[in-house]
Amino acid sequence: MTRDVFVVVECKDSKPRKASFELLSIGREMASRFSSTLFAVVLGSGLTDAADAVASYAGKTILVDNASLAEYGWDTYGSVLESILKKYEPMVVLGTSSVTGKDLFPRVAARLAAAMVSDAVGVDIAGEGVKIRKPLYGGKVISWLAPKTDSTVIVTFRPNSFAVADAGEKGEIIEETAAVAGNPAMKTLSLERKTSGKVDLQEADFIICGGRGMKAAENFAMLDEIADLMGGRTGASRTVIDSKWRDYEDQIGKSGRTVSPKLYIGCGLSGALHHIMGMDTSKVIVAINKDPNAPIFQYADYGIVDDVFAVLPALKDELKKTREET
Repeated sequence: MTRDVFVVVECKDSKPRKASFELLSIGREMASRFSSTLFAVVLGSGLTDAADAVASYAGKTILVDNASLAEYGWDTYGSVLESILKKYEPMVVLGTSSVTGKDLFPRVAARLAAAMVSDAVGVDIAGEGVKIRKPLYGGKVISWLAPKTDSTVIVTFRPNSFAVADAGEKGEIIEETAAVAGNPAMKTLSLERKTSGKVDLQEADFIICGGRGMKAAENFAMLDEIADLMGGRTGASRTVIDSKWRDYEDQIGKSGRTVSPKLYIGCGLSGALHHIMGMDTSKVIVAINKDPNAPIFQYADYGIVDDVFAVLPALKDELKKTREET
């Protein structure tokens, strides 16, 4: 086994996601610390430009361009990634803790009998090995894991866990061919992709999230306006999604998206544990709730005990004034 570091690049609309550049940035630090090579792995179809974009962050970029990889499938992507990792035998594989990442990497880890750490938020490479920071129980417990370095370890990180470093010298691009083994027991008949034009929820620096206290679907228009003013995204609790006030793509929590924005504002949220587990690593948390005993205040950096319908209009007006002044 080598001591190389691999970053599996996730693309959206044929472009590398911001979260992948974050992983390439920390991956470069890890490779430098262990005097090894950082590899970027780009899988898909028509991703030559994407490979070129990440090549300035990695020592070497492996590109597998195959028409059978045009759409993500756990079977096709899993078989290709498995063969690549078996060939190069890296020490560490980094991936994004996204919907795709949560589906793909545990399967690959099982096939390789590799160690697997999911939904991590930090890493310590100051010592001899690698220490992975992972929150547990809605952030109430922070665990540090030290996987053995005599076998491959796969780690997925939440988006916004690391800063994006400046690009460096462009590295070598290696075009690999790998057999794409699909699942013979099923086939894709059609795909329907929704395009919203919104900031990706998991990569947003600002999120304003509504809960049951927003009372009705139409009241989320206030949150959308504030999100637009801040260049961010509106999120929702599971109760809101179950009430059909918002689409599932907006759900934050254990059964939805896991987010780590720079600023998170929770509006009319009680702070149920399954929701907290999806946003507990936000850099700054602000809670607005008229119930002073709401559990969300235990996790908030700043709390406003008031009616959201009194606070939000004032917040929106102040943001508009600030924007006009600038």
